[in-house]
Amino acid sequence: MPTTAKAAPGKAAPVSKADKAALKTAIVTCKAQAKDQKVKWLARRKYVNNCVTQALKDRPNIDVMDVLKSHPDMKDLPMEKYDAS
Repeated sequence: MPTTAKAAPGKAAPVSKADKAALKTAIVTCKAQAKDQKVKWLARRKYVNNCVTQALKDRPNIDVMDVLKSHPDMKDLPMEKYDAS
């Protein structure tokens, strides 16, 4: 049986360089889309989070919600609760 890296409860699993690159690309793309669509400032974080979640749907090894909360490119967006499903 192949083993996969599992993180301890409360800690994020290690993310590969390819996944980090995909995440950064998705964040930049989604931020640009939000700006082009003139999404209001307070709704922008929800839009970008949902967009990134959709963009990385084919990468199940990334815990998108955990990574987005701590990602430095997402720190400048306003906080808002949202449904990631």
